[in-house]
Amino acid sequence: MFKFYLSGHDFEYEVQNALRVFDLNADIEISYGSFEGRGLSLVSCLEEGEIIRARAQLYKDRELLSEACFKADDIILEKYGDKKLKKTLVIKTIHHVLKSYYKVEPDYGILTGVRVVKILIIAKRENKSGEEINRILRDTYEVKEEKIKLLWDILSIEEKYIDEKINKSNYNLYIDIPFCPSKCIYCSFTSYVNCPQKKINSYLDTLSFEIEKTIELAKKKKLNLNTIYVGGGTPSVLNEDQINKLFEPIIKHYDLSQVREITFEAGRPDTLNKEKLLCLKRNKVDRISINPQTMNDDTLRAIGRKHLSSEIVDAYYMAREAGFTTINMDIILGLPGEDESDVRRTMEIIGGLNPENITVHTLAYKKLSELTRESSEFYKDYDLIKKMHAAIDELCQGKGYKPYYMYRQKNIKGNSENIGYTKDGRECIYNMVMTEELETILGCGLGASSKIITGENKHETIRNFKSLEEYEMRIDEIINKKQSLLGG
Repeated sequence: MFKFYLSGHDFEYEVQNALRVFDLNADIEISYGSFEGRGLSLVSCLEEGEIIRARAQLYKDRELLSEACFKADDIILEKYGDKKLKKTLVIKTIHHVLKSYYKVEPDYGILTGVRVVKILIIAKRENKSGEEINRILRDTYEVKEEKIKLLWDILSIEEKYIDEKINKSNYNLYIDIPFCPSKCIYCSFTSYVNCPQKKINSYLDTLSFEIEKTIELAKKKKLNLNTIYVGGGTPSVLNEDQINKLFEPIIKHYDLSQVREITFEAGRPDTLNKEKLLCLKRNKVDRISINPQTMNDDTLRAIGRKHLSSEIVDAYYMAREAGFTTINMDIILGLPGEDESDVRRTMEIIGGLNPENITVHTLAYKKLSELTRESSEFYKDYDLIKKMHAAIDELCQGKGYKPYYMYRQKNIKGNSENIGYTKDGRECIYNMVMTEELETILGCGLGASSKIITGENKHETIRNFKSLEEYEMRIDEIINKKQSLLGG
């Protein structure tokens, strides 16, 4: 049990996240009462006088192990906000005493948020110089130099897609297909395994209705359709007739050849065949994902996949023969039982295939996944994940790939990141505008989220229902929510 005593603030969420950077297993108790000094305790105080300051003290049975104190003058932010300043001070002091206790130097310092590159984007909008931004990252957030360089490398590609006037007038359509041939142990997304065709067809009826109504609202708002992303789930479980049905309401309103990018996740090779790939091409899909996660057959079985690594290679070549010129392949670092040599072997095979995009995820312990439910202990694996990322970066650079977008997740191994790599000029636009919240995303389907841009760094979120029954029964509520935010 790790007991936190808070004084002068109630930043419970931030305090818990600060601990999870170092330890995913500790039970947390938060108190606003008097310090008792039993067991492992951390006292966090925020003082607001002429100078705002925060202090953290770490005790074990009343013995002071370490302490840290920072004041407002020590902090530079990308955009000033009184509450943000106070939270940063509190987190920074807690981070310092925990860093001393766990003897770990996290690559991203005190940061626990998803969108790290967005710090650079906001700072540049606030007319901060490159030197000032580096000071914010290095001195305030304690990000390591190699990660600061990574952030700038990513921004150098993303900046080509940052134009406030254009971004404001665009929207991107996300479509969710919540069906899979099997459930992977690390996955927490809503998905149905081996679902009857009748139920899939019923879902597609409702989904088609939502897509059409959503497009009508977007057109009334005079938004331009920029990209389409079909995710899941495993969208390639659909047959050709179902794929055609999916695209029908979009074709009714748009010439798909004029849409800047259309991505379709075809992640499982056991769901692909030549006819299906050609069907996707006829519907103007120009980017697909074939996602091995690993090229180790033992690991594939262990995580719940029902195919071999050789089938991934076969599916890749089949997609090339069907005419796909942009293919993404996903891998996951930190899968159970894998080490650096497994990752190197996976990357050597994928690198040999030469896809245009490679997306490298780091395993995260997701609340609703089988892996999390069945694990008695969660491992941060700082050193292992660091070695894996170093191997990936070396292999990607050698093959001409550059990092183009990045995001992080809660409870991620090594307090690390997920990175997309791309060949020159082949980056996925949807991934960038969605991750950095540059443009409106209108989500359709089970569990899909819409993020509607309402101002600079401001958006409203609508989350669709996560059960098939609720989604189909309450679809009008979803449409009405979108209408209330989009107008029309």
